[in-house]
Order: sequence, then C-alpha cells, then structure tokens
Amino acid sequence: MNVFTAALAAALVVAWAVLVIVAQQLNPDQSPLSMGMSGLARGHCPWVMKSAFLCRGGAALMLLIALPAVVGVAGLTLSGVLAFWVWGVASAALALIDTDMPGEPPSQMGAVHITVAMLAYVCGVVGAVVLSVVVLRMHALGGASVLALLLALAAAVAMVVQFVAFGVAAGEGRTAAEGAALAAAAGVATTAVTPDAAAPPAGVPPQLTAAGQTPPGARSGRAPTVRRGPGDRARDPLSVFDALAPYAGLLQRVFVGLLMAWTLLVAVGVVRSY
Repeated sequence: MNVFTAALAAALVVAWAVLVIVAQQLNPDQSPLSMGMSGLARGHCPWVMKSAFLCRGGAALMLLIALPAVVGVAGLTLSGVLAFWVWGVASAALALIDTDMPGEPPSQMGAVHITVAMLAYVCGVVGAVVLSVVVLRMHALGGASVLALLLALAAAVAMVVQFVAFGVAAGEGRTAAEGAALAAAAGVATTAVTPDAAAPPAGVPPQLTAAGQTPPGARSGRAPTVRRGPGDRARDPLSVFDALAPYAGLLQRVFVGLLMAWTLLVAVGVVRSY
C-alpha cells in the first residue's frame, strides 16, 4: 500500500508538470514571467490549471500516507507531516477559489485565494524542511536524503524571493494607479503619468503589475529623465529589488517547481526503500 501511494504521488507530480505546461500553452496572453500561475485557472480551458492544483495537492497527500512508514510519526516528524498536509489541502483548495484577473476590481474571493496560496507556500516549505531533516537524521532515503534537504532549503529561498518580487510589483502597481488618479483629478497632461503607468499592462492582474511598466519618475517623484544614482539606492533599500518585479511569475514557478521536485524525489526514495 505504501509503495503504491508513493508511486501515485510521483505520478501526480509528473501530471502536475504536464498540466501546467499545457495550461500555459493554452494561454499565451498570460506572461509566464510576470503573471502568477493562478491566472491560468481563469483563462482558456480553466479546468486544465484547476486539475493541476488538484494534482499538486494530491501528490502531497499521497506522499504523507506513504512517508510515515519509513520515518514514523513521532515528535518532529509529526510537525512536518502536519505542515505539509496544509500545503496539500490548500493547494487543492485553490482549484475552487478563483483569483482576480486584469480589469476586475479586487474581490473577496481574490483576497481569499492569495491568503490560501501564501499559507500553502509557507507550510509547504516548513513541512519539506522539517521532513528533510528527519529523513537525513534517519538516513531513510540513502543518498537522496541530502539532496532532499538541499531542495527544501532552495525552495525556502525561492519562496522569499518570489514574495519580495510580487510585493514590489504590487506596490508599483498601486503607485502607478494613484499617480494616474491624481493626474486625472488635477487635469495634468499625459506627460506627468504615461499611459503605461496609468493602467496595468494587458494580461497582468492589478495586484501583480510588472515593475518594468512603471517609469522611474513615477516611483521617485522626479522627472522621468532623472536617474537614481548610488546614493539614492543607498537611501532606498527596496530599490535593489525593483529588478525582480518583472519576473515575479517566473520566480513563483521556480519555487513551486522546487517543492514539486522535492515531492518527486522523496516519493521515489520511498518506493526504492522497499
């Protein structure tokens, strides 16, 4: 039974990867660089990405059925299992909770989607790191134990980076919207706030507007022709993260991909341990 559930977990990881690729191909208008994967569940053939969410959650839950037979369920292991269980359940729940799309005002459903996704990400990383430590201490997966811990730690770093990228992108999107509103209210010419800054680019949700679309002048309060020097960057620590915003979607895909690779590695390790 444990071998079967571990093998099923591995198969679901592969199915998830295939479904995400297909969903992206069906929605070429949604940039894989700047947009999160959740938007694919609102585009063409939304059931494809929704199925990917279910596979992601199912892979985690199937792994948790098989893994305790190898490492037990006491102490530290139990906390890792519970955290990764939240990752699995929350991932599957995203198939039922739609995100907000471009042109739509922020909604309660969209806010819930973001909250559930962030909870899933944090719990997924915590669970993977804790379970990797347990597996390594017990040498349960042989040589794969070290690689599992490295993947979990890499996922933790990727999670933080993608959170920063989405945060910067959302902040610059709000700055652009506020600038456009002020310009419209004051009757200022379009040179004060360019059309690109006034509205999110096509295919990018309002909360995930790419930083590359916002003129430097709109962010700093100076004319667009003035560039910030090293001194300005030193006074504004967050400015060093500006370059991450246009790649928030890619960073999210890297993060989730690392967690799914961890799931696949551990599942295959469990199968090989029998």
